[in-house]
Amino acid sequence: MSESPNQAEVLIVGGGLIGLCSAHYLHEAGYRVRVLERREAVGLETSFANSGMVTPSMSDPWNAPGVHRTILKYLGRAEAPMLLRPGAIGHYLGWGLKFLRHSAPARFEPAMRANFKLSAYSLQQLKALRASLGLEYEQRSAGTLKVFRDQAGMDQALADCEKLQQFGLRYRLLDRAAALALEPVLAGNAESIVGALQFPDDETGDAQLFCQQLQRSLAARGVQFSFNDAVQRLQIEQGAIRAVHSSSGVHACNKLVVAAAGWSPKLLAGSGVRVWIKPVKGYSVTVPLEDASLMPGRSIIDNEMHAAVTPLARRLRLAGTAEFAGWNPTLDPARIQNLWNMLESVNPALAQAVDRQAARNWCGFRPMSADGNPYIGATRIKGLYLNTGHGYLGWTQSAGSGALLAQQLSGAEPEINDQPYRVARG
Repeated sequence: MSESPNQAEVLIVGGGLIGLCSAHYLHEAGYRVRVLERREAVGLETSFANSGMVTPSMSDPWNAPGVHRTILKYLGRAEAPMLLRPGAIGHYLGWGLKFLRHSAPARFEPAMRANFKLSAYSLQQLKALRASLGLEYEQRSAGTLKVFRDQAGMDQALADCEKLQQFGLRYRLLDRAAALALEPVLAGNAESIVGALQFPDDETGDAQLFCQQLQRSLAARGVQFSFNDAVQRLQIEQGAIRAVHSSSGVHACNKLVVAAAGWSPKLLAGSGVRVWIKPVKGYSVTVPLEDASLMPGRSIIDNEMHAAVTPLARRLRLAGTAEFAGWNPTLDPARIQNLWNMLESVNPALAQAVDRQAARNWCGFRPMSADGNPYIGATRIKGLYLNTGHGYLGWTQSAGSGALLAQQLSGAEPEINDQPYRVARG
């Protein structure tokens, strides 16, 4: 059992969603907290312009059974929902074999259940957190709508929903007419839709705005932040964390949380702690939309394209796709065009109404674990903890992951089973 806080200090590396939620719950547990962030402000990397969705409904890992056929089918093709760049194959080789091994149903289904349990718990924590702190981040509680353009895809998604229903997933199967009645914006291209799944418990909001609001609250409560402060190495002696060496100097510590998303494995190099995490690039487009009559009432998820249209305040966020391209930060115009194509498939008139010249294009690196579940908790190094590897569910799982980590550090009984997220799970 971990020692009680007693005002001990915890150092956190990473000022994104996961690091900030970790800071909040550790502060609430009685720890003094300091956050090191390599950028000039919070939420400027993976958390900057994600899909804007908090979706326990999307708990199925990307390595679903048959994923190898999808990857091979679209190898090198710009329109691929899941694109493997041939030049990056070497970067993903060992990780990729593990990724494919965990696509077997016997491994995939437990990972999906574990993701859902953490995601559902996290949504509860998020609601309580924003209520207690009065956070406003353009949130909506209107649920999401996943649209299908082929029967096979809808049947598979429905089968996954049925497996999660006993754990609390709520959903409603809609035919075309019911989908259009719920979301009239779909009428622009209704003939292509075979049906939809409605998830009433999902939420949406601006993740970067959430980060900014939470950081202000944390700073007001005494949590310290060090920006433009890149961590260079960890100092480990006699099997325990002793200090962090960063661009601002040496920070002595005996409790450290690495919440650095896809950069976490680099920070852990030489520590003896190995996590199976690789960067998977995602894209987004944020475009103004002043005409409220054109705004969807909720996120619309295109199952075939692995992308979504999310309504924010006077803006639309188009986001999604997965690109296995290593650490290549280049914005591929063809991948951006895929998102515009997705918007046109939802509603051609809406796609014509927005000002594409005013759009902000972005790409970021999701920290994808090979087995589909994040790493949360203690490592073999005394005092070194992880909260990373959440993939495309970082926004969804952030509050719950921070709460769970704080429970582990303070020795409290975890409120959900933490076994699937433990670092030493293999």
